[in-house]
Amino acid sequence: MLPGQKVICIFGFCDIRNFTDATEELQEGVMLFVNEIGEIVHGLVDKYSGAANKNIGDAFLIVWKFDDDSQELDDETGELSLVPHLKVNQLCDMAMISFLKIMAALKRSRKMKVYSKHEGLNRRMPGYTVKLGYGLHLGWAIEGAIGSYYKIDASYLSPHVNMSNKLEEMTKSFGAPLLISGAIYDWFTDGTKAMVR
Repeated sequence: MLPGQKVICIFGFCDIRNFTDATEELQEGVMLFVNEIGEIVHGLVDKYSGAANKNIGDAFLIVWKFDDDSQELDDETGELSLVPHLKVNQLCDMAMISFLKIMAALKRSRKMKVYSKHEGLNRRMPGYTVKLGYGLHLGWAIEGAIGSYYKIDASYLSPHVNMSNKLEEMTKSFGAPLLISGAIYDWFTDGTKAMVR
């Protein structure tokens, strides 16, 4: 039983598209399906300095933490903010790059190609391919442990975590695989900003 700590992080949310249909077709094989996707997501996020925080069925919550030197607390207002520095910009870039790499890896993966040829999946969803939706946002959260003696999880609680989820949900409306917030865009390096629409 410890209080949480206020931190600024990048929050990424990934969600497997058409998961209900895939579950009905794959039945027991759906666990393997999710874990094969998770292996790609977790591996690339780790490679680009992030960490998988939660797996929620068909969704993954990803977090990129800034080190203590990259955050400062205003003693008067109690506001936490990022310190302008190249390493802050680079971590934001790496979050974006990791999601782009995940998209590419899913297209190249032999394991994912097996699902695109799955008879049941194609009968239900002609031309099926494994796709994810992605939302990326930067903001504060309370970091801490939630649980009991029986089970405990490292968690992040804030409206900013929910914003990454909302951005992912809105990808369906916008017909885009990835949506980012202005809050993270503002911290990208100039090279990354130039490549973002």
